[in-house]
Amino acid sequence: MKTAIAIIASLMSVGIVGIAPAATYHLTPENKSFTGSGTTSATKDGITLKCTAKFTGNVDGTGVGHITGGTFSGALGCSAVTLSDLPWTSPAVSKTTVDIQNATFDSPIGDCGPGTVPVTVKKGVISFTNVQLAGSCTISGKITTTPTVAIVK
Repeated sequence: MKTAIAIIASLMSVGIVGIAPAATYHLTPENKSFTGSGTTSATKDGITLKCTAKFTGNVDGTGVGHITGGTFSGALGCSAVTLSDLPWTSPAVSKTTVDIQNATFDSPIGDCGPGTVPVTVKKGVISFTNVQLAGSCTISGKITTTPTVAIVK
């Protein structure tokens, strides 16, 4: 009987340890709002729209990010870009990656999304390159956050 209990306890601890790493990464600073600014581009049907972006968002008490708004400027047509289906939830999925979920926007070159945008987070800079979204869109960007958003364990 002691052997059976030891085996069950051992399996349970392996199961718990096996689950823990997936939930250990989160964004910081928690319970804070942030802004992000930088360059973005969207390409659809061979037409590329390059813009300067300004995003707003927050990190909740559990370390999950939320994109709550955004504006665009720069090239002709950038000011007409609008984000849809906000807020976009953004959980950390590894020590360097966050998935921005349900990203959707309308632009003069067409509607893009929804889709998940895997981004790299390093020293407060969010980067994504040639990410495919529904609507035959490809997006790239490099956004600097203030305060610095980071992934922690």
